[in-house]
Amino acid sequence: MRSLLAFVLLLLGGLMVPAATAGWWLRDTVVPQSAYVDTVAPLAGDADVQDAVAAKLMRETTDSLGTLPPGIADQVEPLVRRATRVVVEGPAFEEAWRESNRAAHRQIIGALAGESDSLGVGAGDTVELRLGPLAAAVREEVDQAGLPFSGAIPRTDTTYPIGSTEELGRAQTAYRLLEDYGRALPLVAAALIVLGLLLARRRGPALALTAVVALVGLGLLWLGLGAGRSAYLDELPPAVPEAAGAAYYDILTEDLRQLMLVVAAGSGVAFVVGLLGGAFGRRG
Repeated sequence: MRSLLAFVLLLLGGLMVPAATAGWWLRDTVVPQSAYVDTVAPLAGDADVQDAVAAKLMRETTDSLGTLPPGIADQVEPLVRRATRVVVEGPAFEEAWRESNRAAHRQIIGALAGESDSLGVGAGDTVELRLGPLAAAVREEVDQAGLPFSGAIPRTDTTYPIGSTEELGRAQTAYRLLEDYGRALPLVAAALIVLGLLLARRRGPALALTAVVALVGLGLLWLGLGAGRSAYLDELPPAVPEAAGAAYYDILTEDLRQLMLVVAAGSGVAFVVGLLGGAFGRRG
């Protein structure tokens, strides 16, 4: 009975290692606003992201020029296009990008927490992020040109699609579970493993087995991360270029991949220690 209980505890503990790893990453990188913004900030220098943002801003802003008289609109449009490129390629874009992502993070976390007014819902139940800070940066750049009609550019609340309301509902459930149990997962996993080892009659092989279970789970998580990337890119809205979507997914999950490698290395060491411990135990 003791051996069976030890096996169950170690199995559960090993299986919880990948879940605890993912939970730690979410709590450390995705949920805190400062960590999230710092993580995605380097995307301001990514050419694919710059092109995607510039195309979106130019399309939204030039579409809004339809409210102006034709003669003025024709003069303003080239200026808007040049200003947009100046914004996304200049030093001011990084802070505009960071501010946009601060606002986006507040909207996403607010929506995940059940605040229904945190995200706009577009046509076809599309969830959209508001990119007002970037649109404002374009307006400011045009205003600095000093042309008498530059202030006639209509204000536009530029948005960026990120998914559907159905997907958001599933994410809300995951977020609530994370909020309730995310911080405890590593502690619970460690407690189960320690308790299982204390109950195990042969601790060396038991540790090695637990390490194998953890490594298998981490391998499945790694495969799931790759599958998630493919699914994310397949479901990107038509307005979002695949290269820009891939850059965002990769940089957001980079810390998770690094953390998985560290945990896998630790599990590998535990496996070797367990094997050596079992071998010396048999000799003794």
